[in-house]
Amino acid sequence: MSTKWLDTRQKVVAYARKLQAERLVYSTAGNISLRVPGEPGLLAVTPTSTQYDFLEPEDIAIIDLDGNVVDGRRAPTSETPMHTLICKRRPEVGAIVHTHGKAVMTMANLGWTLPPILTGLVEATGGPVYTSPYSQPETDQMADFTAEALEDRGATFMRFHGLIAIGADLEHAFHTASVVEGACEVFLTIKQLGVDVEELPQEQVDWIASYWRAQFPGAPEPLPAPEPKPYPGLVR
Repeated sequence: MSTKWLDTRQKVVAYARKLQAERLVYSTAGNISLRVPGEPGLLAVTPTSTQYDFLEPEDIAIIDLDGNVVDGRRAPTSETPMHTLICKRRPEVGAIVHTHGKAVMTMANLGWTLPPILTGLVEATGGPVYTSPYSQPETDQMADFTAEALEDRGATFMRFHGLIAIGADLEHAFHTASVVEGACEVFLTIKQLGVDVEELPQEQVDWIASYWRAQFPGAPEPLPAPEPKPYPGLVR
């Protein structure tokens, strides 16, 4: 096994365990893919039906963008078509994290949009998180039906399923998935309180989102900070 492949596999294992530690997945649900550095046509992908506690680097499949296994002792996730098609169509995407946390699954079931309610959420996603139409698991639909909601966004809820988060690298993709789960919990709590859910002003969303976009190769520099000012109606 090449050192590059080993390092990539070890990183996937580490982040798969972080998914479990943060309760972003349950049992064997969810999955991760990461482009192999210097080999953009190859992905390191978590295996199908394997408990994260017992993952070893050799369990992480190396596949090409057509889904063919190049190396690995276990079959890749059954949702491989989602990972390969997104990466094939979007060369700027370096990693994908698919989660099944309680809060994101609630939003996915309801088909709701998570509005820009927190600065950290916008920094992690680029704006509101929309729900994509229901797609049949283990099919190309999972990539096709999420494409629109992932335009200029770091995540989307997959109807009746969970969340998919993308990033220029695994650190960004995981950060997005984790932040969205927490923001969903905040949003659902506010809903339970029966008060209005307030959103960030649009100029603040635009400015903060520009930092999210800056992670991708070739992206423009972040926007200059707006002049600080009070926002009437946003003070209780």
